[in-house]
Amino acid sequence: MKKTAYNTKCLLCLALACVALASCKDNDYDLAHVDSTVGAGSDILEIPTSSTKNITLEDILDIRGNDLVRIDPATGYYFMDKSDSRTRSVNITVPESTAGTSAGNTYAGSLPETPVTNLGEVTIDNAPEFLSNDETVLNLDNPQFILTVKSSLPVGATVAGDLCSYDETGRKIATVHVDGLRIGKSSTSKICICRHADGIDASEYTQVKEVSDISDLLPIVPKRITFDASVKPDDIEGEKVQAGAVYTISSAFRFTSPLTFNEGSIIAYTFVENEWNQDFRKLSLTDGAYMTATLNADNGIPAEMEVTAVAVDVNGNEISKDRVEVTVDRNVEASPDGIKRVVTPVTMKMTEKVERALHAVDGLKFTFKGNPAAGVQLNSKTQTLLLKDIKIYLIGKLAVDLNI
Repeated sequence: MKKTAYNTKCLLCLALACVALASCKDNDYDLAHVDSTVGAGSDILEIPTSSTKNITLEDILDIRGNDLVRIDPATGYYFMDKSDSRTRSVNITVPESTAGTSAGNTYAGSLPETPVTNLGEVTIDNAPEFLSNDETVLNLDNPQFILTVKSSLPVGATVAGDLCSYDETGRKIATVHVDGLRIGKSSTSKICICRHADGIDASEYTQVKEVSDISDLLPIVPKRITFDASVKPDDIEGEKVQAGAVYTISSAFRFTSPLTFNEGSIIAYTFVENEWNQDFRKLSLTDGAYMTATLNADNGIPAEMEVTAVAVDVNGNEISKDRVEVTVDRNVEASPDGIKRVVTPVTMKMTEKVERALHAVDGLKFTFKGNPAAGVQLNSKTQTLLLKDIKIYLIGKLAVDLNI
């Protein structure tokens, strides 16, 4: 899986530097007294998605092949959106009445409260890696559940119930109670259930209902979210309602949320950059030699980025840090608002802890963990990472086996 995150490209440059040195004729070189800085020109650091070497958030957060996260084509902002695949309905029957009129039996009073299993449900099949990674912690700023109810009842009604989320094993993650939802008589009602009403266009809905703990449903991306509820019609007063008549309530359900996070959120993904073994199997770092890369990360993405890496062999298995160690000296600081850019100097180092251990290296497995700035929506196009002043160093002695 190809990614263009900053650490991948820099460590790829390390490999290219080694390949260049491997073309020399002698078998052993002591570079301790030689300036071994390798300049990383644009032909080495070429980033496929941008001629300006900007890495967009779209490059990092790959959403291809999933039906949960989308990009608003007009603004570039990320949002999640998933609708119920079915329209659900329930019948409410008016009780028989003993009060008769010349027009036949009519009913006045309270209609029965009717429980509805799964007034709405959404199923999430393939969330993108950066949201479904085991290290991901969601704390969405304002998830929204849109309940659309069409009612043929001659009176209004109140809906109350429980939103429940479940993981892939069917284990319940959380339950959030919701009450006071109003549906109109003989009409269609569109209700937005959300954490806070700020930024929501109330003119699109018949009701905007704030529920402060609704984000508790999504500490991770759930497999399924359901809404089990009851419908309590208003009392019939002065209405001529036919006893025994059957009325129908049908519903549609949708989950949507801008990709905006609260404090404590973590988005994460893991990927492998490999197929280096053809070159690395010729090389050995001896006498304590090591390779480093330095750069300045100019970050306009509203997420502090922690990057860790471990070497892998040709079978994709991790190589112990006791054999080959890869370190990154610091996190990349976040843009505070997705507009102001922050520059962080970063140094990466690869060390061979056991002689000839580098021969087994086929690539690196990277784990990217981002701590998004609270309240800032992620934008696929305008929030970018720029790598500047990249320098590659080989410090010490490099042994090259030209017989391989």
